[in-house]
Amino acid sequence: MINEDDVLTSSGLFDASSLSKYLLNDNNNDTDSVGRSYSSPLYNSNYTMDEEDPWGSIETFHPFTDLGQNLASINNPSGPIVTTAVDSDTVTEGITAASVLVGVYLPEIYNTAYIWTNPAGDRVELDSLKRVLHLTGLSSRILEKIITLVATPNTAYVTRNEFNTGLALTAFAQKNMELSLLNVYQHKNDLPVPILSGLSSQDGTRNKSSTLATKDKRPSTVVDDPWRTITPIPSVEHMDSLTDGNPIIQGNGAAKQQQQHTSMDSIVQSNSHNGISSVDTAGPSLSEPKATIKMDIGDWYTNIDNIKVTVASEKEGFLFKHFNYILENQAGTSLVVRRYSDFYWLWEVLLQRYPCRLVPIIPPKKISGRSDDSFVETRRQGLARFINDIARHPVLRKDTCFDTFMTEPSEFSVWRRANSPNLDEEFIRVNADLIPDALSACIPRDLDDRLERMEKTLHQRMDHYLLLYHGMETMAQVARAQKAELERYGSTLSDMSLVERQCFIPDCQACGHMVTRGFDSVANYMRKAGSILDLEANDTVSGVMDRLKQHYDTLLAFKDVLERRKKLQVHQMDSLLKRISSNKAKANQNRGVPGLEHDVEALDAAIQTDQEQFTFQQRRALFIRYCLTSELTLVHKQQAFVSVLYQNYVSEKVHYARQKMDNWKALEALTCSMPELDDFE
Repeated sequence: MINEDDVLTSSGLFDASSLSKYLLNDNNNDTDSVGRSYSSPLYNSNYTMDEEDPWGSIETFHPFTDLGQNLASINNPSGPIVTTAVDSDTVTEGITAASVLVGVYLPEIYNTAYIWTNPAGDRVELDSLKRVLHLTGLSSRILEKIITLVATPNTAYVTRNEFNTGLALTAFAQKNMELSLLNVYQHKNDLPVPILSGLSSQDGTRNKSSTLATKDKRPSTVVDDPWRTITPIPSVEHMDSLTDGNPIIQGNGAAKQQQQHTSMDSIVQSNSHNGISSVDTAGPSLSEPKATIKMDIGDWYTNIDNIKVTVASEKEGFLFKHFNYILENQAGTSLVVRRYSDFYWLWEVLLQRYPCRLVPIIPPKKISGRSDDSFVETRRQGLARFINDIARHPVLRKDTCFDTFMTEPSEFSVWRRANSPNLDEEFIRVNADLIPDALSACIPRDLDDRLERMEKTLHQRMDHYLLLYHGMETMAQVARAQKAELERYGSTLSDMSLVERQCFIPDCQACGHMVTRGFDSVANYMRKAGSILDLEANDTVSGVMDRLKQHYDTLLAFKDVLERRKKLQVHQMDSLLKRISSNKAKANQNRGVPGLEHDVEALDAAIQTDQEQFTFQQRRALFIRYCLTSELTLVHKQQAFVSVLYQNYVSEKVHYARQKMDNWKALEALTCSMPELDDFE
């Protein structure tokens, strides 16, 4: 348990030498200067733009139809407004059904429907696509239009990308949205989910034998592509499901029927001479089989909860004041209050229960005694990343301690005093249910080489993320500094309009009304431009910068896994084998000699104990390698979130570019009404 005066300090910014050293800002917050040493001003990551956006009445931005407008097109406020918008035909020129959804994350229903069609290679029969589309309940006219958009004339097959585009168009039709490839492109990041009624029941009528035969013909090799559709193997929690008679791929590509009961007992064989089990050195070992099967990663990122973390409005405590954090899941079914010591307790427990897993990094409690508002907000963001990383981990999110942490309604410190969790490492808890053959099948033969390559580039990757973070930090600070200058310029211009009204020429209309109104308009739009820049900087801090921190934390957590691996992989199997062989030789030599019966019994007992210890260590070493494979795959799969990071960032930039363009275009129209040379006497 952590006392209130416990302080977790950090010796430097982004120091990765300890788990408690974290990605935090420790600089001042001066918005009038720009430099590398700026800290990111901290804003609530749950900001809703519709509530505070002063541009709520501005026309919605559309990147294709209006980005090409000429800012100088409004030359006469009384005349027509002429634009040079990009023609939609020009935009859709390079968009095809086969390319519009390439690289886009699709819901699971797309994969389910694709598998249901029994694809051959990367193609699906057009009739199979039509059968899937008929499950949507749409009219024949709409379905025919979708087929026309997706398939080329006189073709009998469609590719997988074209198949996905067809499903997306059916979802658009079900939502009464426009059916066009341009619309699919514009909504590729928020695609509606198609409703395919009866797909699960139809799935049972598939020709399973033909599907199995097709899979058996595929080469049983490891593919580095994490997005490849693979033959699933249940996770560790459900390893016993492998004994239901499903085929396991052998090295020659054939399928064999797995035995009903598989265990590490094959390591130990019966000795016909003395009835004592002996070690079978030809049994399962740490080396992987020639063929490997990818582990089941299909459900790793399904039904992921997004946990919202906010700071309570008031501190609690009589002598030692502390902050409380309110945690709420995405569905709104769980709302609990936790303090920092509760988060730290969860982190320590997970480290002990899952030493081979990628346990997220927790931010420090304090840095050099700081407890100002900016640090509190930074720590809140760090705790939000910590708890959401756990919720996104395929194993940690199923942990009972994490579930209790998110659901226990009472004060968590009281629950901790009344309940002591099981701190045994993961292997000890799941050892009885492990199937070594299934674990070995998931471990690639070049695992050590992969880990070595990853370890060599790990520090370089982390350094690059730091540089990216600092770059975004500087750009956000530049935007805020520019916002401050725009506001200062607008205020000065407003003051100047008061002076210009007092023209030395009596009854001067140009200065008294037209110029001063123009000054006020320019000042107003200057301030609006500054507000847009401030909103853009806020989204940069809470968006791309927070995601860069998250990826840095992931690499730092994997670095800690590699460091723990060196201690966890220490074993005594070689010495145990030598001792077993020596004791067996002595026991066989003394067996049957009068007066040595007691010594023989002691040797047999020692052999039995050493054999059990050898089996335990061998199973543990295999499980550690399986966990390393799983975590390495998890880190690799995180690259998909890097794509999402930049997709969102570019979308935000386009959105704010539209707002800034509309602001200056509106001001351009107003400046045209300002007095000209002939208006001044």
